[in-house]
Amino acid sequence: MAEKQQIPKPTPRKAEPSKKMEAPPLTGPCAVSDAQWDTLKQGCMVAPGYFRLRQWATAPDTFPSKEEMTDKLNQLSVRMDQLLTCMHAQKKQRLLIILQGMDAAGKDGVARKLIAGQHPMAIRMVTFNVPTRLEDSHDFLWRVHPYVPGDGECVIFDRSHYDALIMPMANEQPSERWIEARVKHINDFERMLTDNGTHILKIFLHMSRSTQHERFVARWNDPVKRWKLTAADLHAGEHYSVHAHVIEQVIDRTHTDNAPWWVLPADVKGFRNLIAAELFVGVLERMGLQWPAADPAVAASGFWKTSVQG
Repeated sequence: MAEKQQIPKPTPRKAEPSKKMEAPPLTGPCAVSDAQWDTLKQGCMVAPGYFRLRQWATAPDTFPSKEEMTDKLNQLSVRMDQLLTCMHAQKKQRLLIILQGMDAAGKDGVARKLIAGQHPMAIRMVTFNVPTRLEDSHDFLWRVHPYVPGDGECVIFDRSHYDALIMPMANEQPSERWIEARVKHINDFERMLTDNGTHILKIFLHMSRSTQHERFVARWNDPVKRWKLTAADLHAGEHYSVHAHVIEQVIDRTHTDNAPWWVLPADVKGFRNLIAAELFVGVLERMGLQWPAADPAVAASGFWKTSVQG
């Protein structure tokens, strides 16, 4: 009788060494060095205390050429995409960017430059216009809260909950008690967001009155952009100093350690966009982002050692 052939038992596949499942570091040189970051903080971050808008420049004394600014912005955009993709993959942190500024300061333009070429699932923009009847029937934060970023998201607010404080102060002369209550609600709201892992970057785009007028005229002379100009814009332009005074009060009262204000010169569009991008990347690079570790089950499978036919 022939001897029965012994079929060898499969050898259990061993898991890969633990180092294979460790979270890999975020590679690439820092686009905004610590020295650059300190310079940005000194030049653009509001200091605690008495804030006066007139003490801030609306344009730099010198700035790079248009070509140099474009090249630098493209480099920052590449780094931005890596950082946002990492944040989206990690799904542990969130970033809210609030853009405020007078009409024609360039909020939409900055947002478009920041979003261009980025991971579509990692960043989005929300624009807040005049409240609808439904929104007006709730508290002023009701329409804002659903749009704050979730885990792994960056959201840019083109205007924000601050308009619900700035516009009444500029046009309706509310009582000091009303102002204090609304300021407290905003500060508490932002503190709640940061306590829950949301980083907040608040940017005010500072534009001169003459630049605002020039941009209004340019909009009117361009049939494609004429629709963007409203009677409310003209009214705000005529009362530039009133709005500037209100903004001084609002920034002074809502500048906090957890959500500080940054003031950017907005008269030169290319320089404005470049500094905004540097701030954005600088914040992302200081969030401690890290690629998530590999799925242990996938690492143990060893699927990459086998070949598939057909």
